[in-house]
Amino acid sequence: MATRPPARVPAPDGRLARAVMRLLLRCLPLLLLWPCSRPASALAAAPGAWSDEEDEAVFDVPAPPTLPGLTLRDPTFTFEYTAAVIEPDAASRAGGKLAFAWYSHGEMEVPLVPRKWFVGAVHDSAAASVPGVERSILLGSPELYGRGVWSSVRGLASGGGFGVVLPVPRDVSRDQAEVLRTARVVRPWDETRFRELTLTFRPWFDMRHITGPFIFQLRQGLDWSLVVRGRRSGERRTDITAHTAFYFGYRLARPVGVGLELWEVYQLTQDLPDDRRATFAVSPSVRFILSNVQPALSVLLPVTTPLRGDVASYYAARFSVGFTFPTGAPRAPP
Repeated sequence: MATRPPARVPAPDGRLARAVMRLLLRCLPLLLLWPCSRPASALAAAPGAWSDEEDEAVFDVPAPPTLPGLTLRDPTFTFEYTAAVIEPDAASRAGGKLAFAWYSHGEMEVPLVPRKWFVGAVHDSAAASVPGVERSILLGSPELYGRGVWSSVRGLASGGGFGVVLPVPRDVSRDQAEVLRTARVVRPWDETRFRELTLTFRPWFDMRHITGPFIFQLRQGLDWSLVVRGRRSGERRTDITAHTAFYFGYRLARPVGVGLELWEVYQLTQDLPDDRRATFAVSPSVRFILSNVQPALSVLLPVTTPLRGDVASYYAARFSVGFTFPTGAPRAPP
């Protein structure tokens, strides 16, 4: 006996949610400058006067699920695996059926000068199972980057970086393009790694503030993409996308931290309706801090329109784990 599909609840007007999220993300840098809760005598202490425990609490804090830990002593490797359930757009070939996507992310970062200068490499892959379309696994283009950070025992750290996504030739079929269009909404801030023969420059600014058990971290950046192949009909040669991420964390105990990430991706130059330019997502998480290993569990939920309105909605679960490889080198002073 056939069952009736569940009634579809009309989505609320997203304009208010987008406005609130944008205002929150624009005001978040002020939170990072909130006075440290340590007493004045501690703030005035010279870096060498801090104990190893205090030093670790300020400089080696648990990293957010998506953003990097800013001040690191040793090489790190981070692996993230995301599984998502996606409701395709009504006009897609899925015929109203649910799609499933998988996304893997690997990142290696090596300190040139501990806690100050870093270089790294990133590589992603994505796959999706879309009804009416073949299942495909797609490899992203590699990204190389360098970053620097200034940090203080008062809990404030700031810096910036510059990444380059190297163009990799690929022959994408019509079905693979549909799979990619579905899967890339799971990690919208990094979708430039899946563009065909496109060189992307990624400058960004980082800031973090620690006060007691509270952690505030911000990243703001731009992606400037240049198509290095022949343009297709209606395609732009260059494209600019802005992205902002904020993390609020709380360290429940030395081995456990919880937090909430907020993301905005804004299409500055894409030919899109205004209600599809901004993409917001939230991600509550829990992280465990073990010896040289930091596993984390989180979920990813869209607040308003997913990336460019390519799908109707989605929700995802993420597992990430960071590995630290101690070198035994002397620790540089902060």
